[in-house]
Amino acid sequence: MKIPQIIQLNEFLPYFFIGLISTSIDWTTFWVSSTKFGFHYEIALMMSYTLAGSFHYIANKIITFKCRSKQIGLQFSIYFMMAIISLLMSMGLIAFIKLFVMNALYARIITTAFMLIPNFLLHKHITFSKKIFNTGSVSSPS
Repeated sequence: MKIPQIIQLNEFLPYFFIGLISTSIDWTTFWVSSTKFGFHYEIALMMSYTLAGSFHYIANKIITFKCRSKQIGLQFSIYFMMAIISLLMSMGLIAFIKLFVMNALYARIITTAFMLIPNFLLHKHITFSKKIFNTGSVSSPS
């Protein structure tokens, strides 16, 4: 009996590296905006999160999942909802990890590692689902 693979390396590896680049964009933009340009940390966070999230969406759409859907608005809305779900899951996980690890930065790093697989699966099976976005239009039930 063959066990189905939930993760295919030809998708997961690009997703992982795009995630590393997105994280670099996020943290670098935040640091430059807040320290070099003096933006309030909340403004810097919104800017960095938006820039990194946009890169993450576009790169994964094109490179990782090779999604050719033209329904950008719908798909980006789904991506945004998945990001909110991921954020809520991360917040809960950080709160739990902080019970054992006092440093918030370490808790954030651990949480990021733990959330890698769930985030990949959310985007693979929902945001860039070939069942939903197979030919550029949303599949209707038969």
